[in-house]
Amino acid sequence: LPCFSFRSNALEAAVLIFESKGEDGDRNVLDPLLSDTGIMKMLIWLMAPVAMESSLHPQLIASDPREARGFLQRLKEKAAIFDAEDLIENILQTGDDQEVEDLLKWAYAEADLLLRENRATVTELTERLISGASTIGDCVSVVEEW
Repeated sequence: LPCFSFRSNALEAAVLIFESKGEDGDRNVLDPLLSDTGIMKMLIWLMAPVAMESSLHPQLIASDPREARGFLQRLKEKAAIFDAEDLIENILQTGDDQEVEDLLKWAYAEADLLLRENRATVTELTERLISGASTIGDCVSVVEEW
């Protein structure tokens, strides 16, 4: 996970996507985030706090569903700077607002599904983080199911 994993935001997500491209257009061999799959993963990750908070509270206070839309906008805006205009155009291929809306709804649904399927792990990790006594190793052991 990136270092901003506890507070996801559109700018850091977009930078991470473009940085995964590597030097001179070489793509990160292990996990190329500058791909359709990578962008979808990032959208799900950006919508996860919204899905989690929505499952616990009727009104959002800490999470912001606009981050995912902002992420897509930043990708389009910054593509020229990172010499990835054609690649971003091919990946996103979202011509109208309805397609973007459908994509964001899909990302929210996937994030919600992941949280529901992993509810026990999420609950245990939450309890350990709230306690303040857990080490990073303790949290990793929960995620890795040790």
